[in-house]
Amino acid sequence: MCMDTAELKAEFDISTSIGFIGLGAMGAPMARHLARQGYRLFVHDFNRSTVDSVVQCGAQAVRSAREVADRCSIVLLCLPSLPAIRDVVFGDAGVAGGAAVRVVVDFSTTGADFARETAQRLAARGIALLDSPITGNVTTAGNGKLGIMCSGPRAAYENVAAVMATLASAMVLYLGEESGKAQTLKLLNNLLSATGMASTCEAFILGVKAGLAPRRMLEIINSGDASSSASRNKFARSVLPRRFDFGARMAITAKDISLSVEEAQGRGVPMWVGQAVQQIWKFASTQGGYDRDGTSLITYLEPWAGIEVFSPDEEPSCRISFTEPAHRPLVLICAEADMRVLAERLVASGYSGREDEEARHNIRLRLPYAARVTVTLLSVAEDESGESISVRIAEAARAEAAVVNMCPMARKKAIDIRALLGAETGYCDALHTGTHRDIAAGDGVMIVGGEESAIQAAGHALVNLCRDAFRIGSTAGAAHLMLDIHTSLFATLLAVTSEAYVAGVKAGLAPEQMAKIMRIETGRNAASSRVLPLEVATRKFNYGFSLGDTSARLTAATNEARQLGVTTWIFDKVRGLYGLVQACTDATHDVTTVAQQYERWAGVEVRSAGSTHA
Repeated sequence: MCMDTAELKAEFDISTSIGFIGLGAMGAPMARHLARQGYRLFVHDFNRSTVDSVVQCGAQAVRSAREVADRCSIVLLCLPSLPAIRDVVFGDAGVAGGAAVRVVVDFSTTGADFARETAQRLAARGIALLDSPITGNVTTAGNGKLGIMCSGPRAAYENVAAVMATLASAMVLYLGEESGKAQTLKLLNNLLSATGMASTCEAFILGVKAGLAPRRMLEIINSGDASSSASRNKFARSVLPRRFDFGARMAITAKDISLSVEEAQGRGVPMWVGQAVQQIWKFASTQGGYDRDGTSLITYLEPWAGIEVFSPDEEPSCRISFTEPAHRPLVLICAEADMRVLAERLVASGYSGREDEEARHNIRLRLPYAARVTVTLLSVAEDESGESISVRIAEAARAEAAVVNMCPMARKKAIDIRALLGAETGYCDALHTGTHRDIAAGDGVMIVGGEESAIQAAGHALVNLCRDAFRIGSTAGAAHLMLDIHTSLFATLLAVTSEAYVAGVKAGLAPEQMAKIMRIETGRNAASSRVLPLEVATRKFNYGFSLGDTSARLTAATNEARQLGVTTWIFDKVRGLYGLVQACTDATHDVTTVAQQYERWAGVEVRSAGSTHA
């Protein structure tokens, strides 16, 4: 149930006294926003400077939680821990003993069991609890653009909905009268955010150890299905320049992830990825990171690889702009499964061509207006050696041809092919991050690496095969490693999002409810915003990547990490998970089979209302 902000505020008597207890990193900007909007606000916190900052916006300070509850019928809480909430609510000078309070709104993240226990104890005193955790960051907390999920008595919700709407123009989602549901959804959303941060740290450590430029990595990750709130918001601002100042303490994240994993496992959901993420955050928190900003997580993982991920300054975009076609023939090598769709796309873009009857793995195309601009598509088998591929390229190539490697493979294999071709042959890698549907539509993103002359020579073909192309570097194999990293991130986010949706369904949440919160920002990724709602909940299971291809990229990434001395706790766990799912099903199945396997393990279906697919 979502409420219109303007209607709610019109119905609410803004002269009603509201209490706010807990003016921390999120609570203080929320309270300041309410005060600036004209609410009659009474606040309490032990930090005098944050109290003063809210008072300057029009609030009034009081000395204790009890005094807040004596003055206000509505009391809002935003506190960092369960002991703090117990003390503030049920302590000797706690809210529960107040003379005026009738509704307590807890914006803290506590877990479902604690919310239910607190609701029962307050109800015995005639006070309604709304467990109403928030999603957002310090910026959205201060400008009224949070998301709020709420569960508890409907009458109490209707009494405070206008206040919530003032704080959360992005989304106020009422989940019903059952206490704890909102906490479950918040924890699952936080699990996605924390996984995005931990796995993106692994990705950058691996890439930088291999010589990739971090700013280029970030632009490529954010261009496709591997992005998360960590890559979109935290890395450029706080991680790469080593500021570590995003505004959320590591201890809070570690606590939330532990609650999430424990609750999901208690409902019978195997948390393969969630457990690994929990261990990473708990490790960092106990090794000195407890009170540090959560973006400093990477500093506890870097020593294992012996490197530091650092890029202090913004850089020009690595997006490629192709010039006029170079009149130079191309040999484009690709996977057997990709050759037809690539050829059909080029023909649809104006190329003409024929299949070589003597070599069914070759298709030769040309531009009608430029006879010397030919493209020979050469398909290669997954297990074909670099030596064999280089020989076939030499046989297919015309004089002065440039070679474009579009076949996903291990980085070393690409390097070997480039060396075997000889310095006189121009060479570049161009790997598509999208599905066959993306390629067929000329959509999606391509990662390009190699020599500038070869890249420009290939431009007339590549520009028809993708929406955007980004250059990762000038060395052979760099694009292959970046594709492996990109795919590993997507695979990780898909797996943990499958865990979250399955756990949510086990807790009584509908897929549509989860998607509304997970699409806002904190938990948003391709899996939470598109794959689970549009492919799994509709029972289509047709995103366009195969289990086998995804597993191959995970294997290549983790093998590369071992060779470089990089520890990838999460990617290794995800590699094992995809191998297990593949063993239970088939390598040709769609990657969304991972979510379907979680459903089987947990005994539920993530099915949207009205889905007609089997």
